[in-house]
Amino acid sequence: MRALIYFPIIHSHKDLGTLDKRVSDLRTDEQADKYLDATEHFWKMIATTIEDLELDYSHLRLYQDGLPVCGKEQEIVAEVVESAGSQNFKLLQKLHQKGAVLMGTESPELLVQEHALMTQLLNPGEPTEISLKTAQELLNKRDDYIAQRIDKTLQDNEMGLLFLGLMHNIEKKLPQDIVIIQPLGKPPRAED
Repeated sequence: MRALIYFPIIHSHKDLGTLDKRVSDLRTDEQADKYLDATEHFWKMIATTIEDLELDYSHLRLYQDGLPVCGKEQEIVAEVVESAGSQNFKLLQKLHQKGAVLMGTESPELLVQEHALMTQLLNPGEPTEISLKTAQELLNKRDDYIAQRIDKTLQDNEMGLLFLGLMHNIEKKLPQDIVIIQPLGKPPRAED
């Protein structure tokens, strides 16, 4: 049996890297403060939930939104923790130190495309229908890749933890033999 504990996540500003400034410029100071409070509370809740699950870390794989398959996953996580202080990546680092295996989760090529598209979409002016459609198609490709990556690497008698942004829709793309556990509940989807 294979199981995947799935946490739909909220990205903090510290997780956005070079896009942070553009996204921050779209918020008022009050909105930014509320967002910061919400994300801090959210990540504390996830950490507590995981701790309460009393997992066997030696049979646990960690899958992370935006973490490329590259052979340098540990270095990337450590760098993001050091440079940005991301609670998400601090949690990954802590779980890895307990024995969980950190997995590259995403296609590097698709992530580069996503970054370029998001940079374009966050420029002043209204996004076009074509660019929004392109963004959705790219997100679908990323979800396909993530689902395939999990299928290929999550072995029998193993459990995975998946941290994936709310806009993703991966559940139907995963093989049926993977039991999906959503401790925080299932996020609403536009098509639901």
